Amino acid sequence: MDNQKREFVLKDFSFFILYKIVKFIFYILPKSVAKICLNWLGVLVRKFDGMHKHIPRANLDFVFGDKLSDEQKEIIIQNSYKNLAYNLYEFVINSSITVEELSQKVTITNEKYILDAIQDNKSIIFVSAHYGNWELLGKYFSKYKPISVVGRPLNNEYLNNDLKDSRALDNCDILDRSGATRGLMKALKNKHNIGLVVDQHTAPTKGGIEIKLFGKKALQTDIPARLALKFDAVILPTFVVLKEFGKYEIKVYPPIEITKDSTIESLTQAQAYAIEKQIIELPDLWMWQHKRFKENYSEIYKKV
Repeated sequence: MDNQKREFVLKDFSFFILYKIVKFIFYILPKSVAKICLNWLGVLVRKFDGMHKHIPRANLDFVFGDKLSDEQKEIIIQNSYKNLAYNLYEFVINSSITVEELSQKVTITNEKYILDAIQDNKSIIFVSAHYGNWELLGKYFSKYKPISVVGRPLNNEYLNNDLKDSRALDNCDILDRSGATRGLMKALKNKHNIGLVVDQHTAPTKGGIEIKLFGKKALQTDIPARLALKFDAVILPTFVVLKEFGKYEIKVYPPIEITKDSTIESLTQAQAYAIEKQIIELPDLWMWQHKRFKENYSEIYKKV
């Protein structure tokens, strides 16, 4: 092993040990204290987030215009950063708990749509957004049957292996975003469920097709629609709503109707409508820090 590689391995391992220490602190820290710390973390991240700092306001101005006041937009932005801080905490805490323990923190609305699909012996394609605590969906939904979800592998090998090991115990398989389609098809062939987060910009070269979001043009992945038509699977939009610190509601929307006239375009647009509906209902929980409309409106992200 050369010196440079040895240095990277040592750095990754040191960060992994730090992660374990932080994880232990999170476990012993009273929730009331953790909440205060995370609220301040959200404030600090926003203050020093030089790369994304202007993006949430650009998105809110573009989507809502004068329908929301400056004060309302500021509250949404700060709550969005706070939600990301809460997600970090929950990601660490939830990585080592069982599905049964997670179920104590979660209520679910319209579970019947999941049970109906299972009764009909159909696989489910859960589609969601970077909304609320989206990370817990894969673990929670593994209670029904094995599930494969798409995610970006962590750069730290030790952390990535630790996460994979914990997910494997939950019947939740994490597929690398690069070349994930083959793994998703294999899961559906085995009558397993799959989960995808579909609200971010997807380039045309990677399967992105044009949809309307808040009446604006955007690109969204067409993979759920293609797989649903190929495997006769049920598409269920699902979102995680923060009810109070450490408590969440999973909202299951009605299945997206698939008829003989359904197309990849119409099914993808239906998913976008579901995402839009949830964001309008409670915009504070969406990750506004992403350049969602950059394909057709890149000028809105130019710093003034």
